[in-house]
Amino acid sequence: MRVFFFIYTLLATTFLNAQLLPSLPNHLTKRLLIANPTTANLEALYALHQSKLLDLETIQFIGIYHKNENYDYSKSVAVLDTMSCINMELFKLTEPLHKDSLFCNNSCTPIFDSLFTESEGAIFFGGPDIPPSLYGEKPHATTRVTDPFRHYFEASFLFHLLGGYQDHSYEALLEANPNYLIFGICLGMQTMNIASGGTLIQDIPSELFNSNESAGLQHLNNEEIHRNYYPKMSSYRKKGLTGSHFHKIIFKDYFFPDFVKISMSIQPMVNSYHHQAVEKLGKGFKVSATSSDGKVIEAIFHSHYQNVFGVQFHPERSQLYLRSKKYKFTPQGKIQHLPEFIDEESMEFHFSFWRAINDLIQKL
Repeated sequence: MRVFFFIYTLLATTFLNAQLLPSLPNHLTKRLLIANPTTANLEALYALHQSKLLDLETIQFIGIYHKNENYDYSKSVAVLDTMSCINMELFKLTEPLHKDSLFCNNSCTPIFDSLFTESEGAIFFGGPDIPPSLYGEKPHATTRVTDPFRHYFEASFLFHLLGGYQDHSYEALLEANPNYLIFGICLGMQTMNIASGGTLIQDIPSELFNSNESAGLQHLNNEEIHRNYYPKMSSYRKKGLTGSHFHKIIFKDYFFPDFVKISMSIQPMVNSYHHQAVEKLGKGFKVSATSSDGKVIEAIFHSHYQNVFGVQFHPERSQLYLRSKKYKFTPQGKIQHLPEFIDEESMEFHFSFWRAINDLIQKL
Protein backbone atom coordinates (compact mmCIF):
# COMPACT_ATOMS: atom_id res chain seq x y z
CA MET A 1 0.00 0.00 0.00
CA ARG A 2 1.42 3.37 -1.08
CA VAL A 3 -0.33 5.31 1.65
CA PHE A 4 0.52 4.94 5.30
CA PHE A 5 -0.18 6.79 8.52
CA PHE A 6 2.37 8.82 10.50
CA ILE A 7 1.65 9.01 14.22
CA TYR A 8 3.99 11.56 15.74
CA THR A 9 4.28 11.49 19.53
CA LEU A 10 6.59 13.76 21.46
CA LEU A 11 8.10 11.25 23.86
CA ALA A 12 11.44 12.95 24.39
CA THR A 13 13.22 16.19 23.67
CA THR A 14 15.27 14.52 20.95
CA PHE A 15 12.15 14.25 18.80
CA LEU A 16 11.86 18.03 18.68
CA ASN A 17 15.03 18.22 16.60
CA ALA A 18 14.25 15.21 14.42
CA GLN A 19 12.85 15.44 10.92
CA LEU A 20 9.13 14.88 11.18
CA LEU A 21 8.56 13.62 7.64
CA PRO A 22 10.82 11.25 5.67
CA SER A 23 13.02 12.67 2.92
CA LEU A 24 11.40 13.19 -0.44
CA PRO A 25 11.90 10.34 -2.93
CA ASN A 26 14.23 11.25 -5.79
CA HIS A 27 11.42 11.57 -8.35
CA LEU A 28 9.53 14.17 -6.28
CA THR A 29 10.63 17.80 -5.96
CA LYS A 30 8.30 19.47 -3.45
CA ARG A 31 5.84 18.74 -0.67
CA LEU A 32 2.39 20.24 -0.11
CA LEU A 33 0.11 19.76 2.88
CA ILE A 34 -3.57 18.97 2.33
CA ALA A 35 -5.87 19.60 5.28
CA ASN A 36 -8.90 17.29 5.50
CA PRO A 37 -7.85 14.76 2.82
CA THR A 38 -11.34 13.28 2.33
CA THR A 39 -12.29 11.23 -0.71
CA ALA A 40 -14.14 14.22 -2.20
CA ASN A 41 -11.07 16.43 -1.93
CA LEU A 42 -8.84 13.72 -3.38
CA GLU A 43 -11.25 13.34 -6.28
CA ALA A 44 -11.03 17.09 -6.90
CA LEU A 45 -7.23 16.89 -7.14
CA TYR A 46 -7.54 13.87 -9.43
CA ALA A 47 -10.00 15.68 -11.73
CA LEU A 48 -7.75 18.72 -12.00
CA HIS A 49 -4.79 16.49 -12.86
CA GLN A 50 -6.77 14.49 -15.42
CA SER A 51 -7.86 17.78 -17.01
CA LYS A 52 -4.19 18.84 -17.27
CA LEU A 53 -4.75 21.83 -14.99
CA LEU A 54 -2.58 20.57 -12.11
CA ASP A 55 0.69 18.73 -12.69
CA LEU A 56 0.98 16.39 -9.71
CA GLU A 57 3.72 14.08 -10.98
CA THR A 58 6.55 15.65 -8.96
CA ILE A 59 4.59 16.66 -5.84
CA GLN A 60 4.28 14.74 -2.60
CA PHE A 61 1.09 15.53 -0.71
CA ILE A 62 0.82 15.05 3.03
CA GLY A 63 -2.81 14.70 4.07
CA ILE A 64 -3.03 16.14 7.58
CA TYR A 65 -5.80 15.71 10.15
CA HIS A 66 -6.38 15.34 13.89
CA LYS A 67 -7.16 11.99 15.51
CA ASN A 68 -10.40 13.35 17.01
CA GLU A 69 -11.93 14.34 13.69
CA ASN A 70 -15.13 12.48 12.84
CA TYR A 71 -14.22 11.50 9.28
CA ASP A 72 -13.12 7.92 8.56
CA TYR A 73 -9.82 8.37 6.72
CA SER A 74 -9.57 4.68 5.86
CA LYS A 75 -11.89 5.66 2.98
CA SER A 76 -9.18 8.02 1.73
CA VAL A 77 -6.59 5.25 1.89
CA ALA A 78 -8.79 3.05 -0.28
CA VAL A 79 -9.38 5.80 -2.86
CA LEU A 80 -5.71 6.74 -3.02
CA ASP A 81 -4.83 3.17 -3.95
CA THR A 82 -6.78 3.74 -7.19
CA MET A 83 -5.11 7.10 -8.02
CA SER A 84 -1.57 6.45 -9.16
CA CYS A 85 -1.06 10.10 -10.14
CA ILE A 86 -1.42 11.31 -6.53
CA ASN A 87 1.61 10.76 -4.31
CA MET A 88 0.16 11.13 -0.85
CA GLU A 89 0.81 9.99 2.69
CA LEU A 90 -1.55 10.62 5.59
CA PHE A 91 -0.40 12.28 8.79
CA LYS A 92 -2.49 11.97 11.96
CA LEU A 93 -1.86 14.38 14.83
CA THR A 94 -2.47 12.78 18.20
CA GLU A 95 -1.65 15.62 20.60
CA PRO A 96 -4.57 17.11 22.57
CA LEU A 97 -6.20 20.32 21.35
CA HIS A 98 -8.46 22.53 23.47
CA LYS A 99 -10.63 25.32 22.10
CA ASP A 100 -9.27 27.74 24.71
CA SER A 101 -5.63 27.29 23.67
CA LEU A 102 -5.69 27.34 19.88
CA PHE A 103 -4.31 30.82 19.24
CA CYS A 104 -1.12 30.49 21.24
CA ASN A 105 1.67 27.98 21.80
CA ASN A 106 0.14 24.59 22.59
CA SER A 107 0.94 20.86 22.46
CA CYS A 108 0.82 20.89 18.64
CA THR A 109 3.17 23.87 18.21
CA PRO A 110 6.36 21.79 17.60
CA ILE A 111 4.52 19.68 15.03
CA PHE A 112 3.10 22.72 13.25
CA ASP A 113 6.62 24.15 13.10
CA SER A 114 8.01 20.95 11.59
CA LEU A 115 5.18 20.54 9.08
CA PHE A 116 5.77 24.10 7.91
CA THR A 117 9.55 23.73 7.69
CA GLU A 118 9.33 20.49 5.73
CA SER A 119 6.79 21.66 3.11
CA GLU A 120 6.34 24.39 0.50
CA GLY A 121 2.67 25.09 1.01
CA ALA A 122 -0.73 24.04 2.37
CA ILE A 123 -4.24 23.83 0.90
CA PHE A 124 -7.35 24.04 3.08
CA PHE A 125 -10.61 22.76 1.56
CA GLY A 126 -14.30 23.42 2.20
CA GLY A 127 -16.50 21.92 4.89
CA PRO A 128 -19.01 22.55 7.70
CA ASP A 129 -19.60 25.51 10.01
CA ILE A 130 -16.87 26.71 12.37
CA PRO A 131 -17.70 26.86 16.11
CA PRO A 132 -18.59 30.54 16.64
CA SER A 133 -16.81 30.53 20.00
CA LEU A 134 -13.54 30.51 18.05
CA TYR A 135 -14.26 34.06 16.88
CA GLY A 136 -16.03 35.27 20.00
CA GLU A 137 -19.69 34.83 19.06
CA LYS A 138 -22.65 32.76 20.18
CA PRO A 139 -24.15 30.30 17.66
CA HIS A 140 -26.80 31.52 15.25
CA ALA A 141 -29.91 29.33 15.03
CA THR A 142 -28.75 28.04 11.63
CA THR A 143 -25.14 27.26 12.58
CA ARG A 144 -24.37 23.54 12.62
CA VAL A 145 -21.02 22.40 14.04
CA THR A 146 -20.50 18.75 13.10
CA ASP A 147 -16.73 18.20 13.44
CA PRO A 148 -15.26 20.55 16.08
CA PHE A 149 -11.77 19.01 16.20
CA ARG A 150 -11.26 19.57 12.50
CA HIS A 151 -11.80 23.26 13.16
CA TYR A 152 -9.63 23.31 16.28
CA PHE A 153 -6.76 21.75 14.34
CA GLU A 154 -7.01 23.85 11.18
CA ALA A 155 -7.62 27.14 13.03
CA SER A 156 -4.68 26.58 15.36
CA PHE A 157 -2.37 25.57 12.52
CA LEU A 158 -3.34 28.63 10.48
CA PHE A 159 -2.82 30.92 13.47
CA HIS A 160 0.67 29.47 13.87
CA LEU A 161 1.32 30.01 10.17
CA LEU A 162 -0.10 33.54 9.86
CA GLY A 163 -0.41 35.06 13.32
CA GLY A 164 -3.46 37.13 14.22
CA TYR A 165 -5.13 39.84 16.22
CA GLN A 166 -5.46 37.41 19.15
CA ASP A 167 -1.78 38.01 20.00
CA HIS A 168 0.02 40.85 18.23
CA SER A 169 3.36 39.73 19.65
CA TYR A 170 3.14 36.24 18.15
CA GLU A 171 5.64 35.73 15.31
CA ALA A 172 4.02 33.92 12.40
CA LEU A 173 5.84 30.88 11.03
CA LEU A 174 5.69 32.45 7.55
CA GLU A 175 8.19 35.07 8.66
CA ALA A 176 10.79 32.34 8.12
CA ASN A 177 9.50 31.69 4.57
CA PRO A 178 7.27 34.53 3.29
CA ASN A 179 6.81 32.78 -0.09
CA TYR A 180 5.08 29.78 1.49
CA LEU A 181 1.76 28.97 -0.24
CA ILE A 182 -1.50 28.95 1.71
CA PHE A 183 -4.67 28.54 -0.35
CA GLY A 184 -8.13 28.26 1.21
CA ILE A 185 -11.42 27.26 -0.44
CA CYS A 186 -14.79 28.17 1.17
CA LEU A 187 -14.38 26.90 4.76
CA GLY A 188 -10.63 27.09 4.14
CA MET A 189 -10.89 30.82 3.46
CA GLN A 190 -13.19 31.33 6.45
CA THR A 191 -10.76 29.48 8.71
CA MET A 192 -7.84 31.60 7.45
CA ASN A 193 -9.87 34.64 8.39
CA ILE A 194 -10.96 33.63 11.90
CA ALA A 195 -7.52 32.14 12.69
CA SER A 196 -6.01 35.58 12.07
CA GLY A 197 -8.60 37.30 14.27
CA GLY A 198 -11.49 37.93 11.89
CA THR A 199 -15.19 37.08 12.22
CA LEU A 200 -17.95 35.50 10.12
CA ILE A 201 -21.48 36.24 9.02
CA GLN A 202 -23.15 33.11 10.38
CA ASP A 203 -26.16 33.06 8.06
CA ILE A 204 -26.26 35.04 4.82
CA PRO A 205 -30.03 34.68 4.18
CA SER A 206 -31.17 36.01 7.54
CA GLU A 207 -28.38 38.49 8.25
CA LEU A 208 -28.10 40.06 4.80
CA PHE A 209 -31.44 39.47 3.06
CA ASN A 210 -33.99 39.14 5.87
CA SER A 211 -34.85 35.68 4.56
CA ASN A 212 -34.42 32.01 5.39
CA GLU A 213 -33.61 28.99 3.30
CA SER A 214 -36.93 27.23 3.91
CA ALA A 215 -38.84 30.19 2.39
CA GLY A 216 -37.69 29.41 -1.14
CA LEU A 217 -36.06 31.47 -3.87
CA GLN A 218 -38.80 33.43 -5.58
CA HIS A 219 -38.30 36.66 -3.61
CA LEU A 220 -34.52 36.72 -4.21
CA ASN A 221 -32.64 37.47 -7.40
CA ASN A 222 -29.94 35.13 -8.70
CA GLU A 223 -27.07 37.16 -7.23
CA GLU A 224 -28.51 36.98 -3.71
CA ILE A 225 -28.47 33.18 -3.59
CA HIS A 226 -25.28 31.55 -2.28
CA ARG A 227 -26.51 27.98 -2.07
CA ASN A 228 -29.59 26.38 -3.58
CA TYR A 229 -32.54 26.74 -1.20
CA TYR A 230 -34.80 24.22 -2.94
CA PRO A 231 -33.29 21.14 -1.21
CA LYS A 232 -33.95 22.92 2.12
CA MET A 233 -37.70 23.21 1.38
CA SER A 234 -39.83 20.33 2.65
CA SER A 235 -41.59 19.79 -0.68
CA TYR A 236 -38.30 19.42 -2.62
CA ARG A 237 -35.97 17.68 -0.16
CA LYS A 238 -35.92 14.33 -1.95
CA LYS A 239 -36.17 15.53 -5.55
CA GLY A 240 -32.49 15.11 -6.41
CA LEU A 241 -31.74 18.83 -6.68
CA THR A 242 -28.16 19.96 -6.15
CA GLY A 243 -27.39 22.14 -3.14
CA SER A 244 -25.00 24.49 -4.95
CA HIS A 245 -25.71 27.56 -7.07
CA PHE A 246 -24.03 29.77 -9.67
CA HIS A 247 -23.67 33.54 -9.33
CA LYS A 248 -21.30 36.26 -10.54
CA ILE A 249 -18.38 37.79 -8.70
CA ILE A 250 -16.75 41.18 -9.22
CA PHE A 251 -13.12 42.05 -8.57
CA LYS A 252 -12.36 44.80 -6.06
CA ASP A 253 -8.58 44.63 -6.26
CA TYR A 254 -5.98 43.68 -8.86
CA PHE A 255 -4.62 40.69 -6.91
CA PHE A 256 -6.67 37.96 -8.59
CA PRO A 257 -6.86 39.55 -12.06
CA ASP A 258 -3.06 39.89 -12.02
CA PHE A 259 -2.60 36.38 -10.64
CA VAL A 260 -4.96 34.72 -13.13
CA LYS A 261 -4.00 37.13 -15.95
CA ILE A 262 -7.53 38.21 -16.76
CA SER A 263 -9.28 41.55 -17.19
CA MET A 264 -10.36 43.36 -14.03
CA SER A 265 -13.72 44.03 -15.69
CA ILE A 266 -14.94 40.46 -16.25
CA GLN A 267 -17.59 39.06 -13.91
CA PRO A 268 -17.25 35.28 -14.01
CA MET A 269 -19.97 32.99 -12.73
CA VAL A 270 -18.76 30.71 -9.94
CA ASN A 271 -20.12 27.70 -8.09
CA SER A 272 -21.28 28.60 -4.61
CA TYR A 273 -22.33 26.41 -1.69
CA HIS A 274 -22.29 28.24 1.63
CA HIS A 275 -24.50 30.14 4.07
CA GLN A 276 -21.64 31.72 6.03
CA ALA A 277 -19.10 34.31 4.90
CA VAL A 278 -16.22 36.51 6.01
CA GLU A 279 -17.35 39.55 7.99
CA LYS A 280 -14.54 41.44 9.77
CA LEU A 281 -11.22 40.71 8.07
CA GLY A 282 -8.43 38.97 9.94
CA LYS A 283 -5.00 40.49 10.43
CA GLY A 284 -3.23 41.23 7.15
CA PHE A 285 -6.10 40.32 4.82
CA LYS A 286 -7.69 42.43 2.09
CA VAL A 287 -10.74 41.92 -0.13
CA SER A 288 -10.11 40.93 -3.74
CA ALA A 289 -13.61 40.00 -4.92
CA THR A 290 -17.23 40.19 -3.78
CA SER A 291 -20.62 39.02 -4.96
CA SER A 292 -22.05 41.33 -7.61
CA ASP A 293 -24.12 43.20 -5.02
CA GLY A 294 -21.02 43.73 -2.88
CA LYS A 295 -22.57 42.11 0.20
CA VAL A 296 -20.55 38.88 0.36
CA ILE A 297 -16.74 38.69 0.28
CA GLU A 298 -15.78 36.11 -2.35
CA ALA A 299 -11.96 36.29 -2.32
CA ILE A 300 -9.25 37.58 0.02
CA PHE A 301 -5.47 37.87 -0.09
CA HIS A 302 -2.75 38.66 2.41
CA SER A 303 -1.08 42.05 2.19
CA HIS A 304 2.23 40.80 3.60
CA TYR A 305 2.57 37.21 2.35
CA GLN A 306 2.23 37.20 -1.42
CA ASN A 307 1.20 33.54 -1.78
CA VAL A 308 -1.57 33.51 0.83
CA PHE A 309 -5.11 33.82 -0.54
CA GLY A 310 -8.56 32.27 -0.43
CA VAL A 311 -11.83 32.06 -2.34
CA GLN A 312 -15.35 31.60 -1.00
CA PHE A 313 -16.61 29.84 -4.14
CA HIS A 314 -15.74 26.33 -5.37
CA PRO A 315 -13.39 26.25 -8.38
CA GLU A 316 -12.30 22.72 -7.39
CA ARG A 317 -15.65 21.02 -8.13
CA SER A 318 -14.56 17.91 -10.06
CA GLN A 319 -17.62 17.94 -12.31
CA LEU A 320 -16.68 21.33 -13.72
CA TYR A 321 -13.91 19.45 -15.52
CA LEU A 322 -14.79 15.75 -15.85
CA ARG A 323 -18.44 16.15 -16.96
CA SER A 324 -19.38 12.61 -15.99
CA LYS A 325 -22.47 13.60 -13.98
CA LYS A 326 -25.45 15.88 -14.63
CA TYR A 327 -27.27 18.15 -12.19
CA LYS A 328 -30.62 19.85 -11.75
CA PHE A 329 -30.93 23.14 -9.84
CA THR A 330 -34.66 23.91 -9.95
CA PRO A 331 -37.76 21.68 -10.03
CA GLN A 332 -38.59 22.78 -13.60
CA GLY A 333 -34.99 23.25 -14.75
CA LYS A 334 -32.84 21.30 -17.18
CA ILE A 335 -30.58 18.42 -16.18
CA GLN A 336 -27.10 19.35 -17.45
CA HIS A 337 -23.38 19.09 -16.84
CA LEU A 338 -22.14 21.87 -14.54
CA PRO A 339 -20.24 23.81 -17.26
CA GLU A 340 -23.46 24.05 -19.29
CA PHE A 341 -24.97 26.33 -16.65
CA ILE A 342 -22.35 29.04 -17.21
CA ASP A 343 -20.84 30.90 -20.19
CA GLU A 344 -17.52 30.22 -21.91
CA GLU A 345 -15.82 33.25 -20.35
CA SER A 346 -16.66 31.95 -16.86
CA MET A 347 -15.39 28.48 -17.71
CA GLU A 348 -12.17 29.94 -19.09
CA PHE A 349 -11.74 31.83 -15.80
CA HIS A 350 -11.75 28.48 -13.98
CA PHE A 351 -9.17 27.01 -16.36
CA SER A 352 -6.96 30.09 -16.04
CA PHE A 353 -7.31 30.08 -12.27
CA TRP A 354 -5.98 26.54 -11.92
CA ARG A 355 -3.21 27.09 -14.47
CA ALA A 356 -2.08 30.03 -12.34
CA ILE A 357 -2.18 27.86 -9.20
CA ASN A 358 -0.19 25.19 -11.02
CA ASP A 359 2.44 27.69 -12.21
CA LEU A 360 2.80 29.01 -8.68
CA ILE A 361 3.21 25.50 -7.21
CA GLN A 362 5.87 24.59 -9.76
CA LYS A 363 7.87 27.72 -8.82
CA LEU A 364 7.80 27.15 -5.05
